[in-house]
Amino acid sequence: MRNLVFLFFILFIVLTSCDGRDRKHKTNAEVLKEHKLFDSFSEHVKYIPEQPTEVFTDTILSTGFQVKIKYYSLENDFISKTTNASNDKNNTTHFKNFEAQFQVSKNNNLLTRDFINKEMFSKFESKAFWAAAIMQFVWIDYENSSEDFITLNTSFHLPETEEYKDFSIIINKFGEIKIRAINLVENIL
Repeated sequence: MRNLVFLFFILFIVLTSCDGRDRKHKTNAEVLKEHKLFDSFSEHVKYIPEQPTEVFTDTILSTGFQVKIKYYSLENDFISKTTNASNDKNNTTHFKNFEAQFQVSKNNNLLTRDFINKEMFSKFESKAFWAAAIMQFVWIDYENSSEDFITLNTSFHLPETEEYKDFSIIINKFGEIKIRAINLVENIL
């Protein structure tokens, strides 16, 4: 019986000393910082695009070319930008990278099948540009295509800037691919 009273007394002391008095005069931010949880509560994370994105294009031209393009977001490959907002909150935006698969045929004969991604254009810009850029679009350039070749255009963008780089992918009737940079800057005299 004496041991039971002693055990009850010890249990009473333990329970009354764990009432959080030590945190009574601390702010919520101080308590979160103490437990290393402040960063996770003070950060707002946003993904662009929010959901997986996929665009499929299947085009047959009067020249006999057939182009299939599957353009999609890469869920685990993104560029992150962090900004500080008010009240010690960080806003982090993850801009998802994209790539495209394409297949070009002429008169029902497969000419080429490949991927369009940043590695394909690595010799045109610095590594720093490609580390920060995302693919914006891939489209068929009908005006610059002919009986002998098809032209695909693509654009890369540095998020939250006005910097873009555009490229043409020219595929001839033998399946050979040539890439060239497009300069869209006007020369005003």
